[in-house]
Amino acid sequence: MKIRTLLLFAVCPFLIAQETQFSIGLSSFNGNAKTTIVQFGKSEFYPYNFGEHYLDLSAWRGDWSFWTNLELSSPPRIGPSFAGLRKLRLSWERDNYNFILGDLYGQIGRGLGLNMWENQSMDWDSTLRGAWLKVKLRQQFKVDLITGKTKGGRHLGGGEGIDPRRRDFAEDETVTALSGRMEDFLPGTNVGVYLIFMNGRRSWFTSRDSNDLEIVKVTSIKPGFLLDYTGQNFDLYLEGTSRSASIPDVDSLYSKTHSMWHHYERQTSGRGFHFAGSFYPGNWGITVELKDYLYDMSSPDQRTHLPFRLGRSSLVTGPPIGFKEHSSTLLARTPHVMDMDDELGFQVEFNKQINENLFLLFNYSRSSRHTTFVKETDAQFNIAWKRSDHDRLFIPSTDYGFYPFHEGYVELTYRYDPLRMDFSAGLAQSSEVVIYSGHSAYKAGSSEWLSGRSKMFELFTRRNLFSIPTELTLGLPRNMFISFDIEHQWEAQELGSKTSFTPHGESRPDSVKAVEIDIVPFYYRYSSLTVGKASRFAFSFLFDHLSKTKTGDVFNADPEQDNALEDLMRRNQIELANKWFGVEATLYVTSSTFLSIFYGSIQGGLKCENGICVYVPGLEDASMLSFTTNF
Repeated sequence: MKIRTLLLFAVCPFLIAQETQFSIGLSSFNGNAKTTIVQFGKSEFYPYNFGEHYLDLSAWRGDWSFWTNLELSSPPRIGPSFAGLRKLRLSWERDNYNFILGDLYGQIGRGLGLNMWENQSMDWDSTLRGAWLKVKLRQQFKVDLITGKTKGGRHLGGGEGIDPRRRDFAEDETVTALSGRMEDFLPGTNVGVYLIFMNGRRSWFTSRDSNDLEIVKVTSIKPGFLLDYTGQNFDLYLEGTSRSASIPDVDSLYSKTHSMWHHYERQTSGRGFHFAGSFYPGNWGITVELKDYLYDMSSPDQRTHLPFRLGRSSLVTGPPIGFKEHSSTLLARTPHVMDMDDELGFQVEFNKQINENLFLLFNYSRSSRHTTFVKETDAQFNIAWKRSDHDRLFIPSTDYGFYPFHEGYVELTYRYDPLRMDFSAGLAQSSEVVIYSGHSAYKAGSSEWLSGRSKMFELFTRRNLFSIPTELTLGLPRNMFISFDIEHQWEAQELGSKTSFTPHGESRPDSVKAVEIDIVPFYYRYSSLTVGKASRFAFSFLFDHLSKTKTGDVFNADPEQDNALEDLMRRNQIELANKWFGVEATLYVTSSTFLSIFYGSIQGGLKCENGICVYVPGLEDASMLSFTTNF
């Protein structure tokens, strides 16, 4: 019998006791729509109906507390169908002891050690099912012992053409962690260490063109340390880990796919460092974050096909991302997708309260990979991957092959109480290499200059974004309000090539031809108008537009496929190509119970949290109902 069922029977007497207090929450989401799978420049619509329902039950009595979650999804919008007991947790807490049994959430360190969390709307779950013992000794020492198992699924890609309801492969991992922390080691200073053992079972493709999978065992040991200091108006935090990973049966993993052999080392090592420091002397503050994560240096053949990438980190490892996650619709749809196993960089954020009504925020982040790969052809015409490393701690590279990224963001927020007005405006500029390939060839010929050099030819795609998000809210009579959200975004997609020559035996070129770049422009706009009354009701109209799609498809161009809202607009001579419209109404039945109804169309895009991204498909002719209550 499963441990969840045994645990449920064990707590039944606890649940029916008269002294027990309860809290119940219900969330229900239903929708009828159609969507496209866009592949090879061809769009095909198919039904995309969903229904997902969640029931949360919490109970507590004395030192004991209990929580469970039941799910009925057939299917949800993202992820596979499920019906039954999804989560279960029982905890007991005294002054110096806390014991948790069941589904575990939380962190060791700031995620470099363990990061156990979930987001149902993204089909992500890195929680452990097991036991967690927390002990406090002499008011200064804290010890944590965690053991459990995580089991989750992965999607092969995060873009158009991927069916988000299908998990392409699954993996599981058994984890044991021991953590110790000493508070006030010195005045204001806390220190800690941890040791984590992981035994994973990972899916691995035996054929690139099929779904044939086999299970590969991967074990790892990860020790780490953390140090934090809090002063009068500043604080510092430093965490570091190392990881030793092994594939016990590595000799069985030489698999030939498309005449290509994949080689794996029996033992690999990696590291991770994170530093954060904040200084806040008064009405202004500054925060600096540094990251340096290097656990895996896979070649592009393994990196682009996730099951080939056996050296990747655990499901339950989620380090700080080191860049800003935006709430703006357009900025959130075009994020930097982090590589948690190979990325370094920094983030600086400055904020200042200029006066009692005006607030300024500035953020700048930069990152790159540690490694780059090019195909190298030698004098005997042998072709192999050549790796180059960037070894400057925390300082990212700007070379195309390291996938450099940078973003600058500034935001002003203003409040004017007589009008109950809140206004915010942002300005963001970012640049990132998203595709790169390089080929270096040994040159032999009549020219003495050419015969002593290798020719490097590089192709890259760089995305440049310029965004302006704005939001204005005004108070109306009878405690009502009206809100405008208007966002503009321009994208310049640079398709570039570069040719250079490097003398044999040297690492840097001595001759570079001019970089040739073709620019493909795109333009995006998002706006919404909302009228409502706080905690009572709200009515919204949403508009989403792009100038053209990257696949060449044109959406919403066929009048025969119009829904009622689109038909009304087209009859009023409004051009609808590549435009999405929707109306939404939200009604608060009580302060903890609300109902939301949406009708229209939604453009798809990436949805990210804590560095994890999933592609949420666009919906056409959608009718969606959401209901949430707590009592």
